[in-house]
Amino acid sequence: MLKRIMAKLQRSPIETNLKPFQQVLDEIHALGESLTALTIEELKAKLPALDTQAKIFAVVVEVSHRLLGMRPFDSQILAGLALYEGFVTDMKTGEGKTLAAAAPNIANALAGKKVYLLTFNDYLAKRDSDLLLPLYQFFGLTVGVIQAEISNEQRKQAYQCDIIYATAREVGFDFLRDQLCLYPHQTVLSTLDVAIVDEADSILVDEARIPLVISGDVHQPNEHLDAVSKAVRDLVKTVDYDSDKHHSNVHLTDTGTHKIEKQFDCDNLYDVENLPLLTSVNLALHAQALLIPDIDYIVKDHGIKLIDEFTGRIAENRRWPDGMQSALDAKEGLAVKTEGQTLGSITLQHLMSLFNKVSGMTGTAVLAADELHQLYQLKSCVIPPRKPCLRIDKPDRVFADSKAKDAAICQEIAAIHKTGQPILVGTPNIRESERLHALLVENGITGQLLNAKNDEDEAHIIAGAGTLGAVTICTNLAGRGTDILLGSGVIDVGGLHIIGTSRFESRRIDDQLRGRAARQGDPGSSQYFVSLTDKLFNHFSEDEFGTIKAGQGELNSNAGLSKKIAHAQRVIEGANLERRKALYKYSQLVEQQRRGFQQLREDILHQNGVESFIEDVDARWQGLGNINSDKRTEALIIVVLYSLDKIWVEYLSEIEYIKEGIHLIGATGTSSMFGGTEPYHVFVRQAHEVFEHLIGELKDSVVETFEAVSIDENGIDPDSELFDMTKSTSSYVVVDNPFDGMDSRFASKIRQKMKKLGFGS
Repeated sequence: MLKRIMAKLQRSPIETNLKPFQQVLDEIHALGESLTALTIEELKAKLPALDTQAKIFAVVVEVSHRLLGMRPFDSQILAGLALYEGFVTDMKTGEGKTLAAAAPNIANALAGKKVYLLTFNDYLAKRDSDLLLPLYQFFGLTVGVIQAEISNEQRKQAYQCDIIYATAREVGFDFLRDQLCLYPHQTVLSTLDVAIVDEADSILVDEARIPLVISGDVHQPNEHLDAVSKAVRDLVKTVDYDSDKHHSNVHLTDTGTHKIEKQFDCDNLYDVENLPLLTSVNLALHAQALLIPDIDYIVKDHGIKLIDEFTGRIAENRRWPDGMQSALDAKEGLAVKTEGQTLGSITLQHLMSLFNKVSGMTGTAVLAADELHQLYQLKSCVIPPRKPCLRIDKPDRVFADSKAKDAAICQEIAAIHKTGQPILVGTPNIRESERLHALLVENGITGQLLNAKNDEDEAHIIAGAGTLGAVTICTNLAGRGTDILLGSGVIDVGGLHIIGTSRFESRRIDDQLRGRAARQGDPGSSQYFVSLTDKLFNHFSEDEFGTIKAGQGELNSNAGLSKKIAHAQRVIEGANLERRKALYKYSQLVEQQRRGFQQLREDILHQNGVESFIEDVDARWQGLGNINSDKRTEALIIVVLYSLDKIWVEYLSEIEYIKEGIHLIGATGTSSMFGGTEPYHVFVRQAHEVFEHLIGELKDSVVETFEAVSIDENGIDPDSELFDMTKSTSSYVVVDNPFDGMDSRFASKIRQKMKKLGFGS
């Protein structure tokens, strides 16, 4: 029994033994005692002798105190030691993660490693790098900051620095752009060596499967989709279409189907030849019925802005996949553009796997520990807080419906407001924040409203959120990375009080909101108000919550009910983990093929192996004998790279087609048509076949292009179509398709069609 327990502990994704770090901490303190009497010049003279981790950390601690006025606490030093060793550290909110990362950044950089500090957004990258710049400069280290708006030349200079502050997305987009360069000097990214990830659970878990995409811009109006969208807008809910009770799928009724068939003059919408129309109708119907303004997106600056469900912020450069973005443009009456060809793509998970060492920090690592270990083989460790947390987390108040919950929230805010205690109210989306704000105004309570529509006022609103009598209603904008400072007299009335208006699907998001209160030993409190009509419970049947839902008003918040809510969250978290693992399995094959392909491209870019193509183009090569040999070689390199890129674009297109087919198999239960083969194995086989076939066409493509392209003493004309692919590109993030499966009626129709064709039983 003891052996089994020990083995289980050894397999645990959470490291509980901090003794090795504590021993180094003691050594750091011992070394630090001899540093306090030294001048800053004498400290600098010691830099060449910093040959151990403890010595480096000791000098960092002392110099930080001298230059920044901040001496790292033991908790920050312990966290830094864990980060240096490759752990994800669980540091409670307000414990100072920014300063904790300084020492491991410096230690890695002094060891000759290029260090990337990956932050949650551009603002934090700039803020944190500016704060620590004097410390880094003392050690002779250079610091680069990547921001979305900077030029390629600025990016290249930043990546040459010892320590780079950037978001994971910006690094990913630069990586993808580098894979399209036709000349070595055009690339900007440097070695992907060491990454320390701030808000690690958000970047490494919540966004792990999100593909970063670079595409060639295509600007052509899509009048067909406009017409379909108009037709769908005229359909009547419950008569022409209906959705499931979870509001996650929508389908045409027979009446709606006949209306579409009549309007577009087709006999049977579900015939194979009408598949493009059916696809457009399905997209338009989903956009019309299931994508909700002020929850899923807002219309701002003449465009669609998607809202990040985890942060409540506008998700810049983010799009719905598979034509949904164009359907949404059409729904809102905006100019519809056809989507460009995908030129390259990589998920954040695969991007992170390119680094030689990864570590991270967050206030909610424990709840994500299993996933961090399964996806990245990263272990987590909990850093004890500098001061005990004094926050009082009150039990949830649970209501049968949202009306009773709203009334109770307003009453609670009114009662607390009278005491002068500041209140931060966290809501799940923009619509909810605005509705609650209006309710409070009706009840005579004036509060500040913060959501993605007025995020430019965030700094001003947050600055006042901790003052006496403040009431602030917000979305998740006031979650990660937000430090609400308490005003005069607030500690005496109990500190900041947090009210959550619903439980999120992830317990980590709940904890991030709670973590805005009672930071660094201050008092504070929190409480969640839950309605059984909240989104969280849409995933569960009446059998699971039916007896509870039968109640009215406020329900008894007993332990059993709290356990059910916590269980519901764990079930959803588990389902999301399984989904991420399944998607990773499919994407892993594509990533392996991408790496092999890109290695070939990288070799050609740097003139390694290009000579093997000279024999294939010998006739034209000899005919260009009057042209400088270097220019001929350069022209051939460009032709080979162009051919490779064309092949990769076609490969990505074919992979999407295969995925759609696999999705159809899963939706219709027709795996029997493949002899009982699992869809994944079908995908693997077909992906390999496509890859081998396209690579086999490479030499023919090179020969055809090299013989046709115009080449003179200056090489290939810069206006040649060979350069068109990358002249105008877009980089964006593809969000998860919001709908779990294919429309059930659509799947049923396809199934019937397959039966008629003799597939399945």
